[in-house]
Amino acid sequence: MRPALVADAALVQHRPVRGAGARMEAKLARPAGAAFILIVAIAAAAAIIHFVQLGFLRAIETPPMMEWDPVVQESLFTLLLFALVAAVAIAGIRLCRLAIRAGPGWPTAAVAGVAVGISGVAVALGLSALAGVIRPGDGAGAGWLLLAGTVVTLVQTGSEELYFRGWLQPTLQAGWGRWPGLAGQALGFALLHFVAGLFDPLSLLNLLLAGLWLGLLAERSGGLVLPIAAHFGWNWGETLLFGATPNPGVGSFGAILDWDLVGPPAWGGSEAGLNASLSVTFVLAALVIATASWGGRVSPIPRRG
Repeated sequence: MRPALVADAALVQHRPVRGAGARMEAKLARPAGAAFILIVAIAAAAAIIHFVQLGFLRAIETPPMMEWDPVVQESLFTLLLFALVAAVAIAGIRLCRLAIRAGPGWPTAAVAGVAVGISGVAVALGLSALAGVIRPGDGAGAGWLLLAGTVVTLVQTGSEELYFRGWLQPTLQAGWGRWPGLAGQALGFALLHFVAGLFDPLSLLNLLLAGLWLGLLAERSGGLVLPIAAHFGWNWGETLLFGATPNPGVGSFGAILDWDLVGPPAWGGSEAGLNASLSVTFVLAALVIATASWGGRVSPIPRRG
């Protein structure tokens, strides 16, 4: 028999705290406090994206940076952007008196997460192939740049998970309850990409579903390793393994394969590619349902002792 889920009120591990820390925790556990954190988090992420993009666009127009290899430019931009995102997340986690946990059995979770992420992309591409939009490109090729791309992808996905599943999700769940908190962090995840310039409605729906799925993984596994690994596996598989993003062609780091999507936009045959496809919608919806049905207890919100 599957154990029943714990009630919303039991999601928070309470322990005796005194002074300013106790008062701050009590304020953030209220709906208004959680809403304030969500607004601050989205505003902070938007400011980071805006100023890093603006500064970098100006920097690459000046020597000697304009002569740098595109791989170096992209790596520096991504590492700077997500280092700042991670710094804000860590500050928020400390402010909200949360704890960062890997989760029990995290080495197994890491392998499983990467496998599930890559498999999800593969199934989505398979659905697009059935719709007749997959075409082999000419940009395939494995090289040392794939290693650099792997590191950059890990930094990106790890920072996003720290921000949304490590900071926002437990904070919103403490103030709003389990499902509203999950939905709130997923909405914030989609809004971050909207601020970054992704306006396609189907892409935003898929990002919302991805946020729900990754949030459920964090909640059910009791840590961040599983969602980080799944997020990494998906992004790595899409860009560096299958070469499905960008579409058409491959990115600065290259790709082992190069699958272009050409045809109906609803199945990925647009510049937005696979991320704006019904293929991804179906896969992510299935993953959300499967993860929500995962037997066991919902992990309590990790608090610092």
